[in-house]
Amino acid sequence: MASALDTIAHVVLPNLMKLKGASTVVSAMERRDATMFQQVWTQTGVDHTPQIIAKERDVWRVGVMSMPKPSEMGEAHLCAFVAKKNDAAITRYFTLEHDFVLATHTTRTVICEKDGARFTKRGDGPPVTGDFPADASAFFEAVMAIITGVTR
Repeated sequence: MASALDTIAHVVLPNLMKLKGASTVVSAMERRDATMFQQVWTQTGVDHTPQIIAKERDVWRVGVMSMPKPSEMGEAHLCAFVAKKNDAAITRYFTLEHDFVLATHTTRTVICEKDGARFTKRGDGPPVTGDFPADASAFFEAVMAIITGVTR
């Protein structure tokens, strides 16, 4: 059974982006207005005040949001809403997920992207330090590398 945090990151937030539009979501994040997400936390009963940051590069606008600290594999540390400037039809959604490596008994992060109805692993993610601005910037860079096809 999926945890509440898993459901929020993999179902609720992508659906919010689909309903509101990625441009609307990213615009709110550019204004540092997290009220759009308040209904998510209230309705799911999860106590969380997200940190948000927005960045842009070339034709891409990206909003990164913190998630509650994950406790299970597959739960997200961060999520990213991506909108292409001047083309509302092109949107993407990524998560930076908590993962456990059985062979070494260590944790790591994995970047996943919503691909239709499923999530696809896109590769290793940056480590999470607990410093939101630094973690969000590292995640942004990793997402941009995926979008542009430039390897890190």
